[in-house]
Amino acid sequence: MLSRKKRILSLLLIIVTASSILLLFGCAKEEKKEAKSMEKIREEQGVPVKIEVVQPTRFDKKLSFFSKLSGIEESTKFSTVADRIVSVRAKVGQSVGEGKVVMTFPTDNPELQFSQAKIGLENAEKLYKRMSELLKAGETAQQNFDNAETQYLVSKRNYESLKQMLFVESPISGTIVEMFVKPGDDVFRDVKLFTVAKLQTMKAKIWVSESEVNQLKNGMSATIEFGGKEYKGKVSEISLAMDDMKRAFGVEIQFPNPKRELKSGVTTDVKIITYTNPNVIVVPRNLIKSEGNKNYVFVENGGKAEQRFIQTGNESSISVEVLNGLNAGDRLISEGLSLLASGKKIKVIQ
Repeated sequence: MLSRKKRILSLLLIIVTASSILLLFGCAKEEKKEAKSMEKIREEQGVPVKIEVVQPTRFDKKLSFFSKLSGIEESTKFSTVADRIVSVRAKVGQSVGEGKVVMTFPTDNPELQFSQAKIGLENAEKLYKRMSELLKAGETAQQNFDNAETQYLVSKRNYESLKQMLFVESPISGTIVEMFVKPGDDVFRDVKLFTVAKLQTMKAKIWVSESEVNQLKNGMSATIEFGGKEYKGKVSEISLAMDDMKRAFGVEIQFPNPKRELKSGVTTDVKIITYTNPNVIVVPRNLIKSEGNKNYVFVENGGKAEQRFIQTGNESSISVEVLNGLNAGDRLISEGLSLLASGKKIKVIQ
């Protein structure tokens, strides 16, 4: 009885195993059949592709650099005395003239002796004027006048020097773009006080390699974007010597800023146009294939893919200038390239 049960179980195991093998074999055949049918569908209906109708357009070759904008002329004033800020007479964004007092320090600093210098200048000036009158009247010697004049000039220079330390003037005419201190602050010597800039024209300083500097010329067009708007400028200065520290050449680009929309200190992407062709066929770089030393693209011709050899020119980051091989109106295949071969049937999809 036990032997009979074993025979039955063995028979069932054989049946299950055989069924599994047949099922797997059937699935494999189905997958193979399905794969073949996909190839057959492509042969019958064509490889699905997208196309672009070729039209001449403008082609620009650009070099791109990051740079910080600044006014065409900027100057930062530093403290020359260690003391407390008494007053600040201008705000950020305010226009100031050259020589305008922007901030002041106390005049009673014992180290400077400003009051004594002022009194000394007044006395020296009185003596100088008196000796000048006496010299004209012939009542004093020339040497006496010369000594009085020298003393007056020395006293004046000393007073003016102390005055500039305590009454800090704007070094240029322009707009206050940064204020680093406020009234009541205690500062040391050589501390930044404020920056004033001329903003009617902005400049960007970039550093370029030897190969890049050979592509640049004064007057070349440049662009930047700020606040969603494009601004145009021109290359204004190209260094003729490589900077030893940066191992690069300095290049300055200027941008007109009549409405003061561009801001000092902003970092922007500066693009310099080194080559322009206003009317040429341009193809995305990723659509160009190579065969040996020749380049080609695929175009649609009579419902089939046609391999079209092209002559290329200048290149940008993503686009290539096509000098020969493509014409206006050609139907360039832009998607589905991996499945294509010359003469293969295609199906254009939207």
